[in-house]
Amino acid sequence: GYFPAETGEYIHFVVQNWLVWELTQSAFYLGLIGFFEFAPRFVFGPIGGVIADRMDRLKLLVWSRVLNLAQTLVFALLVFSGVLQFWHIVLLVVFMAIVSSVSTAAQQALVVSLVPQEAVVSVLALHSATHNLTKIIGPSIGGILLTLIGAGPCLLIQSLTILWMLGALLRMKAPPSSMAGVGGEWLKDIGEGIAYLRQNQRVMATILTTYSNGFFGISYSQFLPYFAQEVLHVGPTGYGILVSAPGAGAVAISFLLSTYTRLRGMRRLLSWASLIYAAAIFFFAVSSSMLLSIVLLTIIGAMQMSYRVLARAIIQEECPPHLLGRAMSLFFLDRGFGSLGAVCLGSVAALVPVPFAVAGSAVLSGLSAWLIPRRTSPQRSAT
Repeated sequence: GYFPAETGEYIHFVVQNWLVWELTQSAFYLGLIGFFEFAPRFVFGPIGGVIADRMDRLKLLVWSRVLNLAQTLVFALLVFSGVLQFWHIVLLVVFMAIVSSVSTAAQQALVVSLVPQEAVVSVLALHSATHNLTKIIGPSIGGILLTLIGAGPCLLIQSLTILWMLGALLRMKAPPSSMAGVGGEWLKDIGEGIAYLRQNQRVMATILTTYSNGFFGISYSQFLPYFAQEVLHVGPTGYGILVSAPGAGAVAISFLLSTYTRLRGMRRLLSWASLIYAAAIFFFAVSSSMLLSIVLLTIIGAMQMSYRVLARAIIQEECPPHLLGRAMSLFFLDRGFGSLGAVCLGSVAALVPVPFAVAGSAVLSGLSAWLIPRRTSPQRSAT
């Protein structure tokens, strides 16, 4: 059920952004919606991790899909009734961002209880490959359906994909969280998760690396329309190719990683993937060749997928089960850092040429990837 559900999510993404553009005719509001999609993770991400550790993770996923279905149907109702306004979309986006803060941590933590430890890298890679296939297919289907049948029917189709996923989850059986039903103070539990990260330098370095990659690196994607039009002069068709290239690289590397049951030296591989990621962004920023830019974007997508799969595998290998949900929720804050990075990079790009801003950000990303492992101890915590 995951593949159709994720495809539906990207159909939703296309419809949502198209409606924002129709309502506002403003690129600023498009960026603002992106901010609202990820900013709530900073507040609710750690709380979601505690919930994922203290409650049955499978039930959490079921209820998150129920809420997702409700949100999509409300969205469709507003579209069909003709009363949709921008602030409606903001509220719906924030609502789902809060729900996702819980469901994402629960989904990732559930992997450990479903597969043996030696298969974690392979399973995460296959999961990522599926996600990136939907990232390529979903927007294409969404664009075609939006043209043929309109926004409202597209949202109803997404509702069907959510129902499909719900059916799959209801048939699934999984062991409960080791802390399910255990009482305690939530703030204390959040503090326990943060304290664990401070003590376990392996996990701390891993998460900090993903944060720096998110803040300094991933922001380049917000400026692909600029590079397509002002640097490469390829227009909308070329822009579509540029957007698809990282997804193609991510899918290819995901299938490669899925052939490994366990990787040696994952921290070293994480550092190298992060460094190559930063270097590829830098050379993309200064490239004036369409072919070279496509190749570099493919490498960027492959390295981004590599460091995220490796980071998740390290966290799941290191963390005890009762802390895994909290650790994963902190890991997924890297998406929020990417949103903040885009805002900061946009401010810099207003003062200097966009390629200079992106290249400078890539340099900072590479420096961070090189420094962070050297500022933390390689010794495993006794916790």
